[in-house]
Amino acid sequence: MSRASFPLPQGFSWQYDLIVWLQSHHAVILDRMAVACSYLGNESFYFAALPVLILAVDRALGMRLAYVFFTSMYLNAWLKSYYHIARPIGVPGIRSGDVSSATGLSMPSGHAQGTMTFFTAIALWLRRPVAFFVAVLLSIAVGISRVYLGLHWPMDVVIGWAAGLAVGYVGWQIGRWWTYRGVPFGVSLVLAVLFPAVLLVFARDVTSSVYAVFLLVGGAGAAIERRFLRTSIDPVLWKRVAAGVIALGGVVAVQLAVQAHLDEPLWQYVRATAVATWTTVLAPWLFHVLGLYTREANSHRR
Repeated sequence: MSRASFPLPQGFSWQYDLIVWLQSHHAVILDRMAVACSYLGNESFYFAALPVLILAVDRALGMRLAYVFFTSMYLNAWLKSYYHIARPIGVPGIRSGDVSSATGLSMPSGHAQGTMTFFTAIALWLRRPVAFFVAVLLSIAVGISRVYLGLHWPMDVVIGWAAGLAVGYVGWQIGRWWTYRGVPFGVSLVLAVLFPAVLLVFARDVTSSVYAVFLLVGGAGAAIERRFLRTSIDPVLWKRVAAGVIALGGVVAVQLAVQAHLDEPLWQYVRATAVATWTTVLAPWLFHVLGLYTREANSHRR
């Protein structure tokens, strides 16, 4: 294993050695697999997956997952800004690939934390041993891929895994407790606004603020929809599939509309607001008009 011929900050020498060792086994097929695994941690994946889960699978559980995930991502952005550690990109001896997926600072890894949070919550949702096994496997694969690609230090990934597991588990349990409460509309709307408003006050950068805005718009939209539209997913399979396809199409349309401008903070806020509004208000209204949704009576809550 080659060692750095230049000084590194304390605690980074072994991390440098590990990255170089991993990359010494590189092959074209491994490079492609790493990029594919890394995609599971990309923000665009979750901006597409969460609306489909909310609109075509289970509204209450999907919203719970969205709250847990975006709260975790807010924490990730906040910690990155706090620790302010640079990525290994450009460090001599380290080869970095798929750099377009690496924006901002390094620790903790957003891909590792996001994947662990998302799939831990999914596993708790499904409550099956195989789901926990898959969650761990996917999280490990994504985390290792970020180190292999030279985009993160190993400790970024370890801390991301730990934070993702903690937020995923604790957040899901809190959400599960909250789902059972029969909260009046006024209270739910106030809390839907208050929680992300507090996050906005303590936000340290644009990224954390964008996640808080998504929670603000999405939470308020969901409360308003439950009060005034009161729609429910139709159990008929083809209607669920149609709702999922249209839901995904709406998110893709938003993404394409703002893609060229996402370097500007304003358009990041626009995307978050548009996706949240589409997911919680516009799509449910459209699906009711199209006959894909029914009116909600006593919907199932877990």
